[in-house]
Amino acid sequence: MKADAKFIEVDIQNLKLDHINPRLPERLKGAEDKDVLNWMLSDATLIDLMASISENGFFSGEPIIVIPDNQTYIVIEGNRRLAAIKLLANPGLAAISPKAVESLSNEAKAKNNIPEKLWVYIVKERSEVENYLAFRHVTGVKQWPVISKARYLNHLYQQKPIKNISVYKDLAKEIGSKAPYVRRLLTGYKAFEIIQSRKYYNIPDLDEENFDLSLITDAITMHSAIAEFMGIDMESETPFENVSLERLKEVTEWLYQKLSNGKTRIGDNRNLRVLNKVIQNIEARESFISGEKNLKEAAELTDLADENIRLYLIKALQNLVEVQKIVHRSSNPDKNDKKVADEIIDSAELISRTITKKIREKEKI
Repeated sequence: MKADAKFIEVDIQNLKLDHINPRLPERLKGAEDKDVLNWMLSDATLIDLMASISENGFFSGEPIIVIPDNQTYIVIEGNRRLAAIKLLANPGLAAISPKAVESLSNEAKAKNNIPEKLWVYIVKERSEVENYLAFRHVTGVKQWPVISKARYLNHLYQQKPIKNISVYKDLAKEIGSKAPYVRRLLTGYKAFEIIQSRKYYNIPDLDEENFDLSLITDAITMHSAIAEFMGIDMESETPFENVSLERLKEVTEWLYQKLSNGKTRIGDNRNLRVLNKVIQNIEARESFISGEKNLKEAAELTDLADENIRLYLIKALQNLVEVQKIVHRSSNPDKNDKKVADEIIDSAELISRTITKKIREKEKI
């Protein structure tokens, strides 16, 4: 921060919410304070913050950072705290949870816990604290939601004169993060921007405020077959240069469009590994894309079962080895322990016979 920055005490009425706050959805950019306040109220943690201030007063230990705006100041760090104070001072602004807000306001006023002024830290320009905000909210203890982190990182990235893979490392260093993490978020956000520009492909009930950025981010950056299917090259400095918009649309629908049972075709991000396998197998992929098979059914056409069998066998062996190490210490075994051990032996023999049979059938082909 600059040496000429300073702390002053400012009337609450002269402090304004930041309407380009990275946490705000695009629809609220430039909106009135009342709309922003009520959007913040949709997050129950703001009520919790108001309750804390009402009970204990306002804690001024963490700086509220502002920039001058004519005769007032825009808060660029501390918007939730300012929102809580404004609502306690003027509960009539609350369209969401109005009774709870009014009750907390009355309690705060009775205890004289609503400050009329706040100490703030003034900087001349946003750029003076951008890296500090990124460190605090992207990698630090006060982390923003994923999409807010990505939006803010994208803002910093766009200011870089040269945009290539080395920029991720530079940006990560500036904010105390790691280059792969920065690149993952920026890649996911680029996909989000394309999806948003196409009005979320008219997927019912999907918008910025309920868009799970981690889903598309993980699909692209952690599953190479899915990325390749969409024409996204994660080895390139410009991964979206040859993106297939039609296939991005397909994957977006698989991830976000809910079926009649309330679930998507993928389910959740744990199934991205399964989708990655399905896409690698032509028969499985075509059956899934056509809708002939669901994801689980399509996966049966791949070698995913073999991978899972190996994984489970290794885990089972590891557990049995640990038991073997300590079984001699048993001081109070019972018949049920023996029964479980015998069932393990029976199960292992059945598995072994089945695998042996499969191997012999494979050798005959």
